Amino acid sequence: MEVIKTKKRYLSLLTGKTDMGKSTIATYDCSEKLREGEGALFFSFEYCQSMIYNKFVSHFGLRWQELFRVDVVDSAKLTYDDVENIIRKKASDIDIVYIDYLDLLRMNTYNIEKKEAVDPTKILHFQELLSKLAALAYELSLSIVVLSQESSQGSFEDTIDELNLLTSTIEHSHHIIKMFIGRDNLFSTKIDCNDISHVVLVEGYNLKHFASVNVKQLYKD
Repeated sequence: MEVIKTKKRYLSLLTGKTDMGKSTIATYDCSEKLREGEGALFFSFEYCQSMIYNKFVSHFGLRWQELFRVDVVDSAKLTYDDVENIIRKKASDIDIVYIDYLDLLRMNTYNIEKKEAVDPTKILHFQELLSKLAALAYELSLSIVVLSQESSQGSFEDTIDELNLLTSTIEHSHHIIKMFIGRDNLFSTKIDCNDISHVVLVEGYNLKHFASVNVKQLYKD
């Protein structure tokens, strides 16, 4: 089952609040791609390499032969240039790239030591990084999935505005898939759904229900 909407030459941006299951969604989606025979590259900025491999095996039941199709990169100190160089070297062997997550890639790339509550450069940095990644996906004919924490403290519409702003400088604007993960009480007036984690494809203010996933049920019984 595809959870994160992906497509060759497209950048998929998935945003949501902290602890909504973005990393779990990404590892599950990657597991499904590996089962289908695709090659993957997984940049983990927050969790160590062994934790991601453990999720693949113990949570999602991947077999060892399927793990040979994925490279998990401990990315705690990597900058954007490091990430791009690795992607280019692996491009002939992979179909999809996961970057978990944008906020930490930004801090490494622009030498930011700690997150600030108000940082006027954040949007500009995100726009630059996303534009580069979208161009890279287009050039190398890859799917690139980027996870990002929602920073908007306002309404759901404010979050959509921010998501559209982050991707507004991408040259091939039709090659971006904007997605949001959240609980149904965030947008119960928009979509009729149960109290589970959702991945929603955002197209301006018109929301398309793409997939509903109970994160707890993704784990292997």
